[in-house]
Amino acid sequence: MRLEATFLLVRVDDRLLHGQVVYGWGQMISPRKYLIADDEVAADEWECEAFRSAAPPDVTVEVISLSAFAEAWVSLPDPSGTVVLLRGLPGLERLVKARFKVAAGVNLGGLHARPGTREILPYLHLTKDDEQLLRELLHNGYPLYAQDLPTSPRHGSKKLLGLIGT
Repeated sequence: MRLEATFLLVRVDDRLLHGQVVYGWGQMISPRKYLIADDEVAADEWECEAFRSAAPPDVTVEVISLSAFAEAWVSLPDPSGTVVLLRGLPGLERLVKARFKVAAGVNLGGLHARPGTREILPYLHLTKDDEQLLRELLHNGYPLYAQDLPTSPRHGSKKLLGLIGT
């Protein structure tokens, strides 16, 4: 059983799979699979098909419920070519409670403006609960960083704590 996952990228992005992920990140890191871990999408076959059609033809898209992913991540075969996509920080929190640990860290790449959020970075808008969760994760040494595109500046743990306040 693996103690840390070696996924190509684990990204928190409220839009899940979209052009910035497919073209911005995909062309840079060349994934073999996008794995969307999301209860709502997994329950809607039409939405699953829409996301499958968003990927290049040579890249597989798998949709799985967050609960199923939390149980199965340690036993997934060769995750090194896989990009995991989560809709938001509550999903990441569920995975962390299931002892989900990612060797390369979790990318906070797209949490956009919505009621009750404040802008931390142009692509990172957080509620007070989101900020508290991030503080807890960062203070516990959980590897997180903010970066919308691979060519953009990467904001690591110390920078994130500075932005949200310790």
